[in-house]
Order: sequence, then structure tokens, then C-alpha cells
Amino acid sequence: MTPSIANRTLELAATVGSLENAREALEDGADVNYRSGAPLFLAIVDRNRTMIHFLLDNGADSDLFIPKKKRKQIRSREELVEELIACAPYNPRDLKMEELQEIDSGIREVGVKFLVADLDWDNATRFRDTLNAIGADSKHRCVAEFLQWARVESRADNGIEGFLDRHDNAVSEYRDRYLGTGEDLIALASDYLNSADGSGAN
Repeated sequence: MTPSIANRTLELAATVGSLENAREALEDGADVNYRSGAPLFLAIVDRNRTMIHFLLDNGADSDLFIPKKKRKQIRSREELVEELIACAPYNPRDLKMEELQEIDSGIREVGVKFLVADLDWDNATRFRDTLNAIGADSKHRCVAEFLQWARVESRADNGIEGFLDRHDNAVSEYRDRYLGTGEDLIALASDYLNSADGSGAN
């Protein structure tokens, strides 16, 4: 396999999530940072943590996507991967109205702890990204701050359950903040979907 074919193979492997093909491409001389980090970018877009870890293990340069100042604040590989995934552009097709309503209802009923106690991390961060995409700025800030805090503190508190028990009052305050924004998620999401559908029409 020539280097140019190996590079294209690596890009395709990163797109489809094939570790076997990615490994083979690297063995055949592919540049893991080909085209300014295209393989890592494609894995980020797909939110494929396994592929991101693999590419980082093989020399992918995360500094191409994360500013140096932010990079200095990252203390672990897991935090680095989450920061990389946060760089993924939002796809309007990813917005699922039923899921948005379900999570919003869960937060209204039991508080923001619903995000970490009842959802897996991917769904919680996808909800955070959805809030940002549809323009729910205040709710997005609240959820983003809470998830960042939960991610860091849960390590010190022996997991999510310990974190929630220890910080019950503060977690309740996040729920109050979330409810106090007055943002109508369904209306914002509908406007977002309508504008996304009509973006190419004239």
C-alpha cells in the first residue's frame, strides 16, 4: 500500500470506526496527522471514543483542536477525549424532539441529577450540545457547568452516587437555575429544525 493510499485508508477507517483498517493503514505508512489531523477530526465528528483513543495512542496531535490554554487544564486522557468530542460540529439531524422532551421532563421532576444518575454520559453531553445548538443559552450554561463539575468531583467522591449524596443542596440549586431560565425548549428546537430544513431553500 502506497503512503497516499494508506492515508486515505486511515481517513476511511476513522470515518467508519474500523480499528483493524486503521491499524493496517498505520502499519503501511499512513500519517496519523494527515491533512492537519483529518483522521482525528473524523473520529471526533463520529464521537467515536475508541477510535479517538486509538489515534491518540498512535501520535495524533490533539493540539490541532484544543487551544494550548485549555490543554493545560486537562488532567487526564478521559478529560482530553471529552474535550475533543466537545469540538464536534452539531448535526441538525441529531436533534430528536422526543429525547429532548424526555430529558427536560426528567430534570423538571428529579433535578439535574437526572443527567448523571439516569442517563449515560453520551446522552447527557448530547443534551448539552443540543441546548447549545438550539440557542437555549441559559439552560446550556447551567447544564454544561453541572456536567463539568460532576465529571471532576465524582472522581473524588467515589463515583456519581457519592457525588450526588455529598452535594445534594448544590445539585438542587442547579435544578432551580435550570427551571428559572424561562426558555421553551420545544419552541426553540422547532425553530431550529425549521431553519435547518429551510436553510437551502430560496
